Amino acid sequence: MSSVFRDCLKLCRKMRFKTVVILCLLAGVFGAETDNTETVSVMVGDSVTLHTDIGEIKRNDDIVWRFGPDSPDTLIAEIIKWSYMFSIYASQQLPFRDQLQLDDQTGSLTIKKTSSEHSGVYKLTIVNGRKTFIRSFSVKVYAPLPIPMMSSAAQNSTASGRSLDPACVLLCSVKNATRATLSLYRGNDLVSSVSGSDLGNTLSIPLEMEYLDENTYSCVVNNPFSNQTTRLKVSDLCQPPSDINSLLYYLVLLLLIPVVLTVTVVILCVCRKRRKAQQETDETC
Repeated sequence: MSSVFRDCLKLCRKMRFKTVVILCLLAGVFGAETDNTETVSVMVGDSVTLHTDIGEIKRNDDIVWRFGPDSPDTLIAEIIKWSYMFSIYASQQLPFRDQLQLDDQTGSLTIKKTSSEHSGVYKLTIVNGRKTFIRSFSVKVYAPLPIPMMSSAAQNSTASGRSLDPACVLLCSVKNATRATLSLYRGNDLVSSVSGSDLGNTLSIPLEMEYLDENTYSCVVNNPFSNQTTRLKVSDLCQPPSDINSLLYYLVLLLLIPVVLTVTVVILCVCRKRRKAQQETDETC
């Protein structure tokens, strides 16, 4: 039982007029209205058809299509089938021009060679006497995805509280990815993700890490139709700065000096013992 019908029954109990009952029944039976929204996705350049889901246009049908990027407030197509006329209208205005096609049997609307400007809300209204049917379509047009980029930059680490400790910042980014999600993976583990809907925006994910990180990172951009991936190891992007190379050199040198001294002392001791043993042997002879 519809809410309109229930409200009418309540009003009838209060007013106790048969006339109200008749009006409510007429409103419930002939003025029923439904509002459903369906999401439709399509790639740029492809055609898409928005179906009315009626078998055939009936006599006295008035089929209206409206469109708007956010709300459907612009008339773009209409079919009128009355006893004395049959009229078909399809807008030639931007952003459609000659890209709209109406099925004269069912009233379904086809958008040919879609572009990003065709994304938005399409509202179908079918009126026949007192019967009204409303349905909405949320159309999303997706452009081909660009290949994401991975770059690096050296900076001083602040995350650990040691502002002088050097670190490498890995940057996963993509430009002009409309209605897409950008994700950064360490191996198979998701590190972070960000989504965007506007054309021309740049999506990016920065990640601070150590220079000795040997993991493989993947920068992935995807939408419902496709995805693009770039994979790199940190060592392929992040090279220690020159001062770190020098520091490592001196550190290795400092570690090697005691080793060299120890080996030298051992060799001298061994040689001395052999010489002493040789002298004792000569004296015995």
